[in-house]
Amino acid sequence: EVAIYGGLILVSHGGGWVSAYGHAERIDVTRGQAVKAGQVLGAAGQSGFAETPKLHFELRKDRKPVDPLLYLPRG
Repeated sequence: EVAIYGGLILVSHGGGWVSAYGHAERIDVTRGQAVKAGQVLGAAGQSGFAETPKLHFELRKDRKPVDPLLYLPRG
């Protein structure tokens, strides 16, 4: 995964839920660090297999990717 997504940040939310952020150009958090809502985790970039700067977002339940639109609040 790291090679594909480059700079990869995984945030555990408990209960088997993890959010993943890939292609980070800069990572501002460390493994095991507690984070808060709204905290900057890093900066989007062009790492991994990205041909242009971007941010890959993924929501996982029990290690399996799920459609985030079914689980995140609308807004």
